[in-house]
Amino acid sequence: MANYDTPCVIVHRGFKPYLKFNLEITSKNNKVFLIGDESVSNLASISDNIEFVNIDQYETRNRIINLKKYFVNYSTQPQATEWMNFERVFIIHDFLLERNYKQIFHLDSDNVLLKNINDFKFDYSNAYCIPSFQHNYRMDSSIHCGLLDKNFFIEFEKLYSDLYITKNKFHLIEKKINYHKSNNIRGGICDMTLYFLLQNLKKINPQNLMQPLKSKDGEEFVFINNFNMAEGFYDFNNFEMRRKKIKLYNGSSVNDLINMKKIKIANIHFQGGSKKYLNRFSKYRLKY
Repeated sequence: MANYDTPCVIVHRGFKPYLKFNLEITSKNNKVFLIGDESVSNLASISDNIEFVNIDQYETRNRIINLKKYFVNYSTQPQATEWMNFERVFIIHDFLLERNYKQIFHLDSDNVLLKNINDFKFDYSNAYCIPSFQHNYRMDSSIHCGLLDKNFFIEFEKLYSDLYITKNKFHLIEKKINYHKSNNIRGGICDMTLYFLLQNLKKINPQNLMQPLKSKDGEEFVFINNFNMAEGFYDFNNFEMRRKKIKLYNGSSVNDLINMKKIKIANIHFQGGSKKYLNRFSKYRLKY
């Protein structure tokens, strides 16, 4: 019988076809909680492994409403989009406490998990994608796919308070804000900046999912941070590309150009324009 001790959590508002296709694949091997609005509630019928949780019960809570009052968008992305990325962390924290889970595995709605997350051997209680190359105020890490425990959420909220409410640690992001403004560069401060700061300040000690890891049966895997980029743990051109996407072999492996070997993938993050490749054919093309 499959182990679902650590469930997956996806937070998503507004129906999108790629979310449906993601759930069809991810729920085959995982328990998935879909926290969303009524437009996605019917997707729970895809599998007994999917449970819908209405997002309205969280967004109307005084704690989250109060946190939103202090949010300032220091990014070139729309404010609503940026706040949603922050808000989901606060929502999942409440969910974690209510459901009494030790950890959850967060997935973006365009990020497909091909294997049961409980089959992996993690060295730490938190794990997410930490790019090795952080030049020019990049300062980002990602929970597009991330193993997260209660301490992660506690420390994230403390850091949010220090940056946006009391501003005691605003200096940690001020130079990056000015860098983007003075050089007219897209981006700025987002939730990924805070994930980077959490490990940089040693508030948490996450395992880097961009570094190959092993399943409990000893098989090696890698998590793909962005299907559109060759970047991996070892190099900007870590993986073989084809038509501006990472090339897949047999729907389950990629070619590691640095270590000169094929390696199995645990997920695919169909970010940005590559969402169109997460479609009705994906469940036949991928092995999971």
